[in-house]
Amino acid sequence: MAVVAGAATSLSSCGDSGVASDSRNLTYWSMWTENEPQASVLKSAVADFEKDTGIKVDVQWQGRTVLEKVAPTLATGKVPDLVDQTDDKLYPTLAQPGRARDLGALLDKPADGEKQKLSRTGVRRYMGNLRKSPDGARAWMVPYEVLSVGLWYDGADKNVKAPATWDDLLDTCAALKKKQRACIAVDGDQGAYTAWWLDYLVDRIGGDGTMAKAIQDKTGVGWDDPAVRDAAAKVAELVDKGYLIKGYDASKYPEQQNRWAEGKAGFILNGSWLPTETHKFAAPGFDTQFAAFPSVDGGKGGATTDVRLLGFSVPEQAEHADAAERFISYFMAKRHLGDVAESAGNLTPRDDVDAPKGLTAVKKVLESTKPREQLAGSTPDFNEKVLFPAYQELFFGKTGADGFVARVKALHKAYVKAQG
Repeated sequence: MAVVAGAATSLSSCGDSGVASDSRNLTYWSMWTENEPQASVLKSAVADFEKDTGIKVDVQWQGRTVLEKVAPTLATGKVPDLVDQTDDKLYPTLAQPGRARDLGALLDKPADGEKQKLSRTGVRRYMGNLRKSPDGARAWMVPYEVLSVGLWYDGADKNVKAPATWDDLLDTCAALKKKQRACIAVDGDQGAYTAWWLDYLVDRIGGDGTMAKAIQDKTGVGWDDPAVRDAAAKVAELVDKGYLIKGYDASKYPEQQNRWAEGKAGFILNGSWLPTETHKFAAPGFDTQFAAFPSVDGGKGGATTDVRLLGFSVPEQAEHADAAERFISYFMAKRHLGDVAESAGNLTPRDDVDAPKGLTAVKKVLESTKPREQLAGSTPDFNEKVLFPAYQELFFGKTGADGFVARVKALHKAYVKAQG
């Protein structure tokens, strides 16, 4: 996950979180490394929290593999009191096995020093698409950052504009091809980046959740949904008509996204981290803009936008869960999340926190559409063994829509059988 560089500003604090806490210390294992901007923001917040509450926070900067280190502790009971990661990784590690505390009560209280309930700041809206834990709870995490995926383009390019429909996109692609320009950039070695096209299209055609049903149906029959074949055919059309940037099938990340920033392609389907990763390569006058994935004429899907959440979870076995929850409430205050946006350059789930430069368009889209889970990022094991191998054949022009459906069904059934 990309991070915007920048020095962290000092964080102020005041008041009481309203979360009762008898514990005088807590252990926090973070997904960030110590030299990252997010770590700087968190360090400052921790220092203020310790000063204001007298609660000592033992922070361990574990990096992206933090949950791989948490997993073994679940068997011993010697777990950290607080962890953070993206929802797709927290769910299988803590929520799915029933190892995460329900943090719903925090949403019904104001964050530290505030009067309005945290749920009314926009946080609950984004949490609505979190998968439920076995006990039916969705509040097994509280997000402090929001990531999204959509179409990026250069607003200063007179030959490119945000497509409202799939046909609009195809029309622009055809026009760009006549000018000998690529329409779509993509790094073919990134399975999720390529699969976003199918994921979005299936739901735009068949209705929100169609892709999830196909993946979750253990019989594999879900792939027979006409929406899947239609979506696959539309992806095949992009390939067959040469609308994808030349060399995408042999590229290595971030080659093609850099070429997009140089103006070599009209669109790229990518995440809200893209401006950070490509700003050094942007052509002079490049106006980075973001648009929701286009609708499909006659499709059943609504205007939804991919959302990936990054935030806190408290293991069920945490010895100092009360102190951990108090820190969450403390950090979720506007004054602290404002530094996540300003100093770390990321979107937050609070409506009253301005988007950082380059992400204002993303914030507007998210506020005007319903959130949608990035399914391609939520089933990592399934992706690697089923979806990506089958889909790569389609995306690289080695098979058509029917071939993809047959292949993914076969791999799906083999996967389920191997799982027992």
